[in-house]
Amino acid sequence: MAAVRHRRARRLVIIGFGPVAARLIDDLRPAVRDRRLQILIIGAESEPAYNRIMIGEVALGRTDPEMLIMSDPAELRSDGVDVRLGTAVIDIDRGRRYVTLGDGDQYAYDQLVFATGAAARAPRLNGLRVQPGGTDPVLPDGVAVLRDLADASRLRSMTGPGRRLVVLGGGVLGMELALTAAEEGAAVFMVHTGRVPMERNLDGIAAGLVARHLRRRQVTVIADAQAADVRLESGRFAALALADGRQVAGDALLLCCGAAPRTTLAERIGLSVDNGIVVDHELRSPTDDAIFAIGDCARIRCADPSCDRCAPYTGPSGLIGPGWAQAEWLARRLMADKPTAPLDAGSGNAPVMIVKAPGLSIVSAGRIDSDPLDALLDDDASTPGVAQWSDPEHGRYAKMITRDGALEGLICVGMPRTAAELTLLYERRAELPGDRSALLRHDGPDHATVADPAGPEVTICRCNGVTAGQIGAAVDEGHDDIAAIGRATRAGTGCGTCKDRICELLNNRAKVVMA
Repeated sequence: MAAVRHRRARRLVIIGFGPVAARLIDDLRPAVRDRRLQILIIGAESEPAYNRIMIGEVALGRTDPEMLIMSDPAELRSDGVDVRLGTAVIDIDRGRRYVTLGDGDQYAYDQLVFATGAAARAPRLNGLRVQPGGTDPVLPDGVAVLRDLADASRLRSMTGPGRRLVVLGGGVLGMELALTAAEEGAAVFMVHTGRVPMERNLDGIAAGLVARHLRRRQVTVIADAQAADVRLESGRFAALALADGRQVAGDALLLCCGAAPRTTLAERIGLSVDNGIVVDHELRSPTDDAIFAIGDCARIRCADPSCDRCAPYTGPSGLIGPGWAQAEWLARRLMADKPTAPLDAGSGNAPVMIVKAPGLSIVSAGRIDSDPLDALLDDDASTPGVAQWSDPEHGRYAKMITRDGALEGLICVGMPRTAAELTLLYERRAELPGDRSALLRHDGPDHATVADPAGPEVTICRCNGVTAGQIGAAVDEGHDDIAAIGRATRAGTGCGTCKDRICELLNNRAKVVMA
């Protein structure tokens, strides 16, 4: 009788242990338990995966770091996952397929996934020592970036009530942190190069509403300003000098100047890199078919230069939702016995930008530069339609750019319900109702509160794709608070912008039961 031959479990090495890698491992754990797969995950930080989107809350003392943890190394190890924390991969031998760690250990792999994320970018200013590419800066006392828990701890020690915080950068992160720090009692000065904050994501009216909101929250906005020097006293930050000679004094300086994909290792081993590790619609490197990349370190760009699915993706989005979608797809791809349909990288739609800062909600996506006057003066069918509504007195504004009735772009400020509905229509490329004003009623006083009028199929948590019906089912099973629902469905564990909506569903559910 012939001996039975057992197929060896495939060896998968994952470099990076952030939220995207954690999602990939969660979906692969059944294969590890079944001994079809061996996984080694390598994290440079000493902490396991945590929700990076919420580290601003940690930096300003609103949340404990433990609340952000998304993965339990002990549980992973009990399933057979090899977890290495506080170390880094220093070399990869692609020919022999093994990785070398900083402590000298070597591990073989059959397939390898880069999930190295992105690093905070720092400007080249006198007084700062910045590496090529602007990442991993050596910062003096009183100067911080915000990307990981170590950065959060550093910033926490520098800020607090009565302190003067200078924020360099008027983008999403800078605005969110400026508003939160001001609410915590700090005197905040936002310095940015544009005329208004977030001008890349908003049109003039929306950006103006944001600027006014900042002023009303006691954030001093210094616009049209070019930083020149970081002034130090006894080795510690004292002031930010501007190109026009002005100085902005402060106790701390927070650099919110964007992020850059971590690609140093990928470049060193010869992978194709272009504002991220280049991968195709199967998330595979065209340089090496055993290597994949997901999340903020990946740049989806297939071999077809005319591919309209790749066009919106000039680099990593910085958003958690697309990274998690990539992780879930790659898990299916790695374990499939037959070819899997290529990843839907967005069906031609650019990612949605969502901001939720104290007292302010903002959503922006797609094409936002169209002017209503263009449609009025030009009857060309190629000219997009624009519907626009504003209530500056109450800080509310909506803009919808359509082609053939479907959304090409949107801006929504101060109208969270309308924003949620528009986001859903945008992502589904669905046609808007003929009467655009019907969408505005979601934030009106006559909006129903006892039952959810949107229906069980509507997505509440966009990061995880959790619907109102799934949340309702979790409540029926006894999960009666946000934390429990998060554990049961993953809703609310991403960017956090859906938590108010989850609370509303919980309250509505309770009212229905009491009735």
